[in-house]
Amino acid sequence: MTHHLSVAETIAADCLAFRVRRVSRVLTRLYDEALRPLGIQATQLTLLNAVALCDEASNGEGAAMSRLADVLAMDLTTLSRNLRPLEKSRLIAIAPLPADRRVRVARVTNSGQRLIENALPLWRHAHARVVEALGEQEAEDLKSAFDATVERLALNA
Repeated sequence: MTHHLSVAETIAADCLAFRVRRVSRVLTRLYDEALRPLGIQATQLTLLNAVALCDEASNGEGAAMSRLADVLAMDLTTLSRNLRPLEKSRLIAIAPLPADRRVRVARVTNSGQRLIENALPLWRHAHARVVEALGEQEAEDLKSAFDATVERLALNA
């Protein structure tokens, strides 16, 4: 066996990133399928939810890009690129913060609010499929493990 194949086998056998990306693709496909009637993808709904929650946490001043990036564990460039389709679809509005025009903030528009509300039954259906496949305890354990992983690794980054 050539050396690069041996290395590839070693990485494939132990790589957590490989497994996380694989699980992410399977879950994303399932949620995307459920959300298709709304014309939104699971990744976009995740962003829209984060904007809504961060805006609420800021007492309606808007979700600061730096805060969103932290919550979503994304760099600012990737976040901006991923928010553009939501802004173009008028689901969010991005503007400078009036108190500090250097800070850009995002807010969910009325259309975005309606989309979040309309997504709930479709999301619930997809989520129930996942929980049924995994079992309630395993689903809870995974959520806890994922949250702990982000917390531990973000502190070390």
